[in-house]
Parts: sequence; structure tokens; C-alpha cells
Amino acid sequence: MPPQNESHTLQTTTTSIEILEFLEEADGARVSEIADTMEIPKSTVHGHLATLKAKQFVTQQADFYHLGPELLRLGNQVRTREEGYVLAREFTERLFDVVGLRSIFAVEMGGKAVFLQTASGPKMGWMHERLGNRLHLHNTAVGKAILANLPRMRVEQILDTWGLPEETGNTITDRETLYAELETVREQGYAINHAENFKELHGIGVAATDHADNVIGAFSVTGPEHSLSGPEKEASIADSVVEIVNEYELELALV
Repeated sequence: MPPQNESHTLQTTTTSIEILEFLEEADGARVSEIADTMEIPKSTVHGHLATLKAKQFVTQQADFYHLGPELLRLGNQVRTREEGYVLAREFTERLFDVVGLRSIFAVEMGGKAVFLQTASGPKMGWMHERLGNRLHLHNTAVGKAILANLPRMRVEQILDTWGLPEETGNTITDRETLYAELETVREQGYAINHAENFKELHGIGVAATDHADNVIGAFSVTGPEHSLSGPEKEASIADSVVEIVNEYELELALV
């Protein structure tokens, strides 16, 4: 968790947000479970849940609380507030149809990659690729593609905030190595994730930019090692992703 300036935060708001995050991770919980885990009084949890329930941020079934529909409405507003985010849905699905691997579109928000569009056809979606999920940028294909297209100052701000946590043995954990990797991404036009955030999960990511070369987000495909391994297969898949991203940028420019 990045450091926070407590003088500019309200503890009551922070607690409500933490309760929502707990419900999301637990897929629903009782008051006692929330209170025990967060180490706060049950009466405090009741008060927060009552307020959240009144605004439909949570729902109640017997003594269980779950995330509510108001969060879905707000989340959908994030996904649709930019033309590029809406258009990305079509191209994320097209990417899956062409490559046959799970496809996503993610944007940088608060220094992390936030999943806005996903496509996996009849395949079961992976938990970490659910809409709204946030992943680090330094060890994902979409993240490295985005970082490679951000100003150096912004990259340093993100690293100062989140660091370079090691999630697998392949994770890049020092800045100079990451900067060298980002230079390679810029030269070849795509980023590679060799099981850097999840074991045995590989990916190829390509950033999408607007007419002024500002990064909008990035598309990527992911799969087990055998589906992306080998220079020829990797290059062929990367070419397909680059081509679709180019089409996305062209269509967006004409909107």
C-alpha cells in the first residue's frame, strides 16, 4: 500500500472503502467476519454497512452483505466516459477472435493497470482479469507497454509510489533493468510478459496512442507458456496484436 498523507484523508471514508474491498475479495461476508478481520467494533461495521446499503453500494441477504448495483453503475461510467474506452470493447473481442487467446484492454489509473475490457469467448475468465481489477505495470505486458509510452517523469512517479514488488522469480525488481526493458519495448513495438506476475502465464502487450502520441491504454493477449513460446510464434502473435491496435488507433482518429 503506498504511503498516504493522513492529514488529507478522512478515516471514515477510508474504512468504508476498505469494507467494500473486503466484500469484493471475500465475495460477501457477515458483520462479524468484517469486524474480526479489520479489527474494528461490530457497531462501527454496522454503521458503515447501513450507510452503504442506503446508497446501494452494498446489498444484504439474511446476515450476508455483498457489493451492490451502484458500484456497477459507477464502474460502467468509467468504462464509457471516453470514446476510446468504448471502442476498445470491439477491438478486444476482435483480438480474441484473431489470436484465440484471452484478450484485454487496460488503462493506467493511479499508477496501475486497470482492466476495462476483456474477451475470452467460451473460455472461463481468469480471476485476475476481471473488469476493474488493478495490476502492477512493471510486470505485465499491458503495463510495460503503457510505461514505455509514458514520459520518464511519470514513470518515476509511479515507481516511487508502488515500487517494483517481486511476484515471481521472473519479475524485474530494479529500475535500470526495467528502463532497459522499456527501451526494448519501444524499439520492437510490443511488450512481453514471461511469467512475471503469475507463474506460467505469458503475455504480449501493445500500447494504443492518440494523434498526439499520448497513451490511451494497451491491449494484450495472455496464455500459458506453450501458446506464446518460441521466437516465430511470439513474433507472429505480436504482429497480429500490433495490426489490430493500429486499426483501433485509425478508427479512433476518425470518430
